Amino acid sequence: MAPVRDLRRLFEAISRKDWEAAESVAEHLAGLEAKRGNRAAARALRDSLHHRNGSAPVAASILELGLSRRSNTTRLSDVVLPSQVRRELQSILDEFKHSRSLQSQGFQTRKKLIFTGPPGCGKSLTAQALANELALPHFVVRFDAIIGSYLGQTATHLRHLFRFSESTASVLLFDEIDALGKRRGNPSDVGELDRIVIALMQELELTQPLGFIIATSNIPEHLDRALWRRFDAQLIFPAPKKQQLKSFVASAAKRFRRKLPESVFSLAVSKHSYADAEAVVSSYLRQQIILELNSTNGTG
Repeated sequence: MAPVRDLRRLFEAISRKDWEAAESVAEHLAGLEAKRGNRAAARALRDSLHHRNGSAPVAASILELGLSRRSNTTRLSDVVLPSQVRRELQSILDEFKHSRSLQSQGFQTRKKLIFTGPPGCGKSLTAQALANELALPHFVVRFDAIIGSYLGQTATHLRHLFRFSESTASVLLFDEIDALGKRRGNPSDVGELDRIVIALMQELELTQPLGFIIATSNIPEHLDRALWRRFDAQLIFPAPKKQQLKSFVASAAKRFRRKLPESVFSLAVSKHSYADAEAVVSSYLRQQIILELNSTNGTG
């Protein structure tokens, strides 16, 4: 049974129409039920809270501050991927497209994914491409907006983000989730950091997103070991080999309908990541466009 003091706080918040305070208490009560093992009750309470009268979550302003919309035209065919990763992604896409049929037969589709690998190997770009393949909006979580300075504030912000994923079909990207999911027990960390990791794991375990929740990590060995089983699939993105970089650079130039000098092509291919190679190509192409514009306008 819910403590009387919590119920009193809830009723008082409702009576003065302080919906943010009411939501905070209600979330606390749902959390108590979850800790007691009453997950069905916790889920019912949260569903009632966050879908009240079919409206958006009360803390919409926090969501607006904590999410950045990303958009480009990249498709999976544009991303250079290892064959095993591409097959796995296609399988996940097929599951999503046939999710109702699978669920009717007792199977859950994989919607919580973690991409690991060195920086610049295509993890974030693949998340955007996945969103484009399914025509879903793509949002990136801004950690500076959700990590609060007060006890419990970050956990509350996380709840709002995960409830958003349950009410809005989208691709929600936790880029470099190491900022939230570091291994617990480090004596140099404050206790609040451990509580954030626990809150993150609980939300991942309980949430059933309408779209996808994707996390990326450059240093997976630093993540809490218990965090891994909260994801439905891990996809490993290795550092690109030279032949893959050649294909990527050629594809990048083709997208802009431009031919690269051999010196620029070689410099781009000599890099160690797709991001660095793309930076070389983009820098050269920008310079060429500016030179052409200056020439046309008779300046420079």
